[in-house]
Amino acid sequence: MSKPVQNGGFRGAKPHNRASKEEGKILSQAFRSEGDHEDEDDKKSSNTHQAMKNNKVFKGFFESLEPLSLKVINNEEWGCPACKGGGARANARYKGMQSLIEHAKTTKFWNGRLHQKFVKVLEEEVKTRGIACSVVQHVYGKWLGLENVYSEHEIVWPPMVVIQNTNFGPSNNQQKVMGMGTTELLECFKQYKPTKAKYASGPKGHCGVSLLVFDDSTLGYLEADYLHKHFLKDKRGRDDWDSFGMTNQHSSGKRILYGYMATSEDIDNFNKYSTKAKVKYDMVPYQSKVIQQVKKMEGDSQKVVWLETKIVEDQERTKHLEEKINQMAEHMHIQREDMNNFMRKAMECEENCRKG
Repeated sequence: MSKPVQNGGFRGAKPHNRASKEEGKILSQAFRSEGDHEDEDDKKSSNTHQAMKNNKVFKGFFESLEPLSLKVINNEEWGCPACKGGGARANARYKGMQSLIEHAKTTKFWNGRLHQKFVKVLEEEVKTRGIACSVVQHVYGKWLGLENVYSEHEIVWPPMVVIQNTNFGPSNNQQKVMGMGTTELLECFKQYKPTKAKYASGPKGHCGVSLLVFDDSTLGYLEADYLHKHFLKDKRGRDDWDSFGMTNQHSSGKRILYGYMATSEDIDNFNKYSTKAKVKYDMVPYQSKVIQQVKKMEGDSQKVVWLETKIVEDQERTKHLEEKINQMAEHMHIQREDMNNFMRKAMECEENCRKG
């Protein structure tokens, strides 16, 4: 167990809280007052990092950092100087600088302004001393999460899938190795809609490695990815080929094909061993080329669904209005017939009166 350090006991074991309730109130009032009047203190002293470190609240904490190595600092548990006088929170300990910084950043109600000032001083000290401070992980209480940071990577474009083990030995009449041609490759994988197929051919014939090229669109990439995952599911992906590539023939005598998404290294090797025309490709950002386009397609799909629903609703409304109009027209026709019958009877009555 680490020994408490003087000037406030900021590292190591939790100190015993022997202060009476009255002492606690005095400490609380003193440190709240410090937070309330920090602007006045700043005006009296220069606004430099060293001057802020010498603030009477923070001074003991930073003095305890001075003699320690970076490794010890990041493995030690630290108390927050801005929490002194805050009851139970004053005894809380945070392992390493990152968790302490996160605590100070998220504390809003107890000496919030003082905590914000402490964050600024501590982050500057961390930067100055080069203390390792994880920016990948976030700490929330006892749960460790991830920052909302996306690591961009590039993919081969147009999308391609490497097919391994596509040769089957020399023919009877020739010394060169034979294998699957472009027609056979496209026919074998036609359900995934590849647009082109290529195979590596060297001085001795078919090299046993082929490429399926897909449409240079998001749908083309999704088809290629679907084939890649199908190979993985059947345990015939990249790692399986690297590990069990010698197991290239089934008990039935059929050649076992392996496949996986092509990388730039795969295509460079393909071009290196093939005497045919080199395969051309580009490297593009996966996020903008695939993810954003998929999201756009989903958005467009939702719009289409909305429009289709709207059209159905409009059609139903139109049908309802047409029925209403037909009913009104029929009603008016009946009224017109009734009016004509009434007029005819009135005229007959008038004629009878004249004759009488």
